[in-house]
Order: sequence, then C-alpha cells, then structure tokens
Amino acid sequence: MSGFLGDKSKMTVHHLANRKSECNIYHIEMKDREYFTPDTLDCAKSKDYEFCKFCID
Repeated sequence: MSGFLGDKSKMTVHHLANRKSECNIYHIEMKDREYFTPDTLDCAKSKDYEFCKFCID
C-alpha cells in the first residue's frame, strides 16, 4: 500500500496510515488520485501539493 495519496483536484496530499475521517479520501475520484514515486512527502511537495491539515502534522 502506498504511504501518500494526492488529490489533484484540491492539490492536497494525505498520509494513508494516519488518515482521519475529515480527510474524505474515499470521495476522491479515481481520475484525481495521484501516487508518488518515490512515495515521500518531499516528492509530493515538489509537485506543489499542500499537506492535509488533518492527517499530516
């Protein structure tokens, strides 16, 4: 399982192992999901994703 999931529609990245109900990741459409290689926050940040305020401190 991936560690991080990006929501391209909101440009937000979520930490899957620490997800909260407020993240609503199950409502992210398949076309808006992005997985990162390498699977790191640095990779997501380099693509201009903002960290989710609920699952990433």
